[in-house]
Amino acid sequence: MLALLCAAALCQGAKLDVKASKVVENLQVLASFSDDPFPAVTRILFTPKDMEARAYVKSLMTEVGLEVREDAMGNIFGRWQGSDPALGSVLTGSHCDAIPLAGMYDGTLGVIGAIEALAALKRAGFQPKRSLEVMMFTSEEPTRFKLSCVGSRAMAGALAADTLDVKLDENGTSFLEVRVITLPPL
Repeated sequence: MLALLCAAALCQGAKLDVKASKVVENLQVLASFSDDPFPAVTRILFTPKDMEARAYVKSLMTEVGLEVREDAMGNIFGRWQGSDPALGSVLTGSHCDAIPLAGMYDGTLGVIGAIEALAALKRAGFQPKRSLEVMMFTSEEPTRFKLSCVGSRAMAGALAADTLDVKLDENGTSFLEVRVITLPPL
């Protein structure tokens, strides 16, 4: 969808300046929030490294002028308000949690690339009619609680809170308990 918006911006005479080197730099910084040394990335949900990565993604969203919010599951959204707020949003993104010894592009490129795409559209002077949002799903990888796609399932209404209350990590702590401890109140 962002490719279509970029094409529309170009048709309106906008000159897009995508900063590929900034995308790579941001991916490398994000990869540094890892429990294993580069080039491997291990970022388990709601651990200190994951919380650092989440804060970094929010800072990038803020830096390009997106309104940042987090839902009850910990999914992170960066919104660029469109000229007609009554219309639905266009949403793109991925995740930043990482299975042990993953690579620096797994999921993260979908988040960091989307942030840069919106930044390029903003630099070009494009003003969207619909709001555009970058999102970072919580717990797409089945690491800490042996359950994948937590954030996306919750958004789709396919995950009940009682499921998260019985999913325990190796310390016997439930997803919901860890979420309350690690994330700021909404």
